Amino acid sequence: MHLHAESWEIIDHKEVPQVPAYYDEAAVQITSISSKDVIQTFTFDGPSCSSSPSSPLQKFKLLRPPRSPSFGSRSSRSPSPLSSAYDDDATFEESWDNSMAFRDPHDFSPAQAREALISARCQLLSSSEMRKMGVNALFSEGWTVTKLRKGNKYRLQVRYTARPAKAVLRSGASKASLTGLPPFMDLLEGSW
Repeated sequence: MHLHAESWEIIDHKEVPQVPAYYDEAAVQITSISSKDVIQTFTFDGPSCSSSPSSPLQKFKLLRPPRSPSFGSRSSRSPSPLSSAYDDDATFEESWDNSMAFRDPHDFSPAQAREALISARCQLLSSSEMRKMGVNALFSEGWTVTKLRKGNKYRLQVRYTARPAKAVLRSGASKASLTGLPPFMDLLEGSW
């Protein structure tokens, strides 16, 4: 007797090819660019709900993007902490629309997909591979996000591709000048 294992079904796929990264020229100077791209794949398991909420408002709270990727991040590289893109509850509440109240609680919301993408970028930048290369910025970057489903389980697979670079801060510039967001994250809005 042969048991058929259920496989992951592709639900959605978004892709942004490598594009030049933007840095304020007054704050950052790129001093060298790597001759090779770095490609890493990160897997995020869907949010889990231990109890079924009794009101739509409780569903909102259960679907809140985690302040760190606590919805099951896995990578072949060591993870790094991530501060949320939402600094306070008011900002978070404004980002939701009423259609999200009916979302499958095990599925990823657009906000959670963006959070996973940001997490993947942060993990790539802080990876041991980047440290060994002595780089601290991205000259160009691109990504793919694939949403998968198996039964009532969901998974996001983020593949991040970047051309690393070494950058120095100009006088008076803050380290925040080197941080940025993945390009064209708005693709994860709407029907996602």
